[in-house]
Amino acid sequence: MKRWRFWVLTVLAVFVLGGTADADSHFEKVVTYNNKIYALRTNEVSYTWYPSEIVELDADLIVQRTRTLNDGTNAAKNSLSLALHGNKLYVGSVGGGMMGGEAGDVWEVNITTWTASQVLDVSGINEGIYGLAIQETVGAPVTDMVFLLGGYYDASYPFDFHANLYITDVNTLTGPGSLPTGIPIVPTTNGYSWNIAWSESEQILWVMAGTELQAYDVTTNSFTTFSPITLGGNIESIAVLDGVGLFYTANTGYTEPSLLGKITYNGGVFSTPQQLVANIGNGDAAVFAFRDHNKAPRVLVREYNYGPNDNVYIYDAAGAFVSPIVNESNWGSNIHAITTLGNYLYLGTYESYSGSSTQLSGEIKRVDMSGWPTFSWVGGGGGGGCDAGFGGAALLLLLIPIALRKNRKK
Repeated sequence: MKRWRFWVLTVLAVFVLGGTADADSHFEKVVTYNNKIYALRTNEVSYTWYPSEIVELDADLIVQRTRTLNDGTNAAKNSLSLALHGNKLYVGSVGGGMMGGEAGDVWEVNITTWTASQVLDVSGINEGIYGLAIQETVGAPVTDMVFLLGGYYDASYPFDFHANLYITDVNTLTGPGSLPTGIPIVPTTNGYSWNIAWSESEQILWVMAGTELQAYDVTTNSFTTFSPITLGGNIESIAVLDGVGLFYTANTGYTEPSLLGKITYNGGVFSTPQQLVANIGNGDAAVFAFRDHNKAPRVLVREYNYGPNDNVYIYDAAGAFVSPIVNESNWGSNIHAITTLGNYLYLGTYESYSGSSTQLSGEIKRVDMSGWPTFSWVGGGGGGGCDAGFGGAALLLLLIPIALRKNRKK
């Protein structure tokens, strides 16, 4: 038994979903709406990607509906991003190519009518959509902004990631067309990390690109850059918790321990990155942030073990991070997404195992949070949902054996 267990939590549901025949299915994102869970599922066979799907489940993980993102001509492939806006889901896809050169797109799924359509085709620039986030409140300079991280990898080693940030609004996503002029994201050091996370309360977009973390102020149209030296390592994953701050993991190499850090933003001033927990995972730790059934702020760190179960640590986000309030290792392998509904934490995984060695398609599980420790929380922002993100060399990893395993993490 690793360390100690404060509470024993029961995983109440196991994998209930099947994927495309003969394909490996992976769950990349999950959100909740109107007491339902909506999961983004990608499908591939030996890294040939097939149309992605949105799966609707009830709170007991009974599948209600499935919508394939394919209109007969176009298809969303290798989809990594999912955002909820009103009664619609927006999906960002990298495309079907192994490593750039094949454009991605954005799809819209109307939950009420259960229809899907491609609303943005970026074939004119041959970039994949590696991150998608949507503003929810009215704010300058545009209402309901849509943020898209487009990019591609170099065709030769070291396979650096080239990124552009595109900003539009929901109303312009009405049909296939070209992206607006992008804002180049130019890392000062080589790297392959990528993702975005939107902070609603602060109106700041956090961007992973290369080995750095950048904060984009939409009001001043300016970036603040946090280097690996400042962060304590190369940026690995990010998660925003409104009213609390930006949490991140960083590491200095594939086999080096990761650390958990935090940055706050107040009145136009960013705090110096605070390193909260060291020695979590060996370059394989990802962070998620959420509010539990009592609206208490929580941080979940998962350590991928290249096997049947991750090590999972959950911390009180308002506490001192001395030790986790939950320490588990039976919630599934390669957790990619979380969300909450009622008393339950829902998990989406990239893979699962039968026995000790066979990798199978991912799964959706749920965990009862009602036995967790409680405390009095006075603070702003947020509800019972979650805001999390992480990225990495998803396409680069197809080309190098050691990184191929890392892709199963990311």
